[in-house]
Amino acid sequence: MKLLRLTPTLKATTTAYNQFSLGFKDKIIQTVGSLEKDEVPIDEKITIFHGDGSVFQLFKLIKRNINKVDYDIVHIHNSITGIIFILAIFPFKLSLLKKTVFTIHNSWNVFKTRNQFLNIIVMLFSRRVCTCGKSSQNSLPKIIKFFFNKKIKAITNGFDNRRIDRVASNNLQVSHFDINSKVKIVYVGSLTDTKNQIALLKVLNSCNIEAEIIFLGDGVNKQSLIDYSKKVVPSIKISFKGCLPRNIAIEHMLEADVFISLSKGEGLPIAVLEAMYCGCFLILSTIPPHKEVSPPSDRCIYVDKDNEEEIINSLNYVAKEICKLKDQRGMSREHSLERFGLNNMLEGYMEVYKSVNSDR
Repeated sequence: MKLLRLTPTLKATTTAYNQFSLGFKDKIIQTVGSLEKDEVPIDEKITIFHGDGSVFQLFKLIKRNINKVDYDIVHIHNSITGIIFILAIFPFKLSLLKKTVFTIHNSWNVFKTRNQFLNIIVMLFSRRVCTCGKSSQNSLPKIIKFFFNKKIKAITNGFDNRRIDRVASNNLQVSHFDINSKVKIVYVGSLTDTKNQIALLKVLNSCNIEAEIIFLGDGVNKQSLIDYSKKVVPSIKISFKGCLPRNIAIEHMLEADVFISLSKGEGLPIAVLEAMYCGCFLILSTIPPHKEVSPPSDRCIYVDKDNEEEIINSLNYVAKEICKLKDQRGMSREHSLERFGLNNMLEGYMEVYKSVNSDR
């Protein structure tokens, strides 16, 4: 099977590459096309091309590739690249639409109005539409589900536990946290309003906690968050490390005591699944995608992202019970594997790929 995968970026946090391409590298012949490429190592079994940030360049490269290769499946991971693909196949390669799978990687309310409109266009032309979990599917407006119901399927996101096991087996030589930190907290996500890091920073001066917090990710709010963090009491050490290679991010999770996300919206967050397997205690906002993860109750506290008292109480609980929480690190591993193992997701998508092939 020959597959063309289209994604907006190729970087350390790109789900389309890290989970999908690497997961299928021994089963499917894959070419990955992206609008942009970061400095990320690419597996030798996977062919890539990218537009270097240029829509027109990606358009030309897609056109060139579909003329050279008879792809069995085209898997689109973003509406922008989906629109570019539709334009590139017009008018002589429209038959490729019968081979097209489109994945919606977020909850509908997270998308801007423009992207919602583009999603609808790509959904209209795609043979199958997959959501990244039940909560993502449930977030679709009723009218969209009515018109596209027959082609929509929810496939729950999965994480690569083998990658985490490899990182863990390397016996970390470098500590990412200060070894003297009493509570080590990691917050992973782009530094945006949606990921809501500010909600954590706002309550820290009211908490009875000595901790170190590391924010991983980059985004438009970076400077304002750094400025706000300077107002936090000295007993809480805060650092912003930007976007890191996936293995380094996993090292942080393996070392951290707590993973926190007060996000306003998600698809089904891979970082939460990874942190759960790594043994972090979780503090999560009560949005449907976080509820869908549903970790063991002893390993997670759900909080209202807008309720400062709940967030403060969760952090105070962690500080008080930190010894017990460290001793229970292994409690979530089986749960995370059983419900969110990468193989489950890959099997679901392989069924979709095969059904698209057999339907033609």
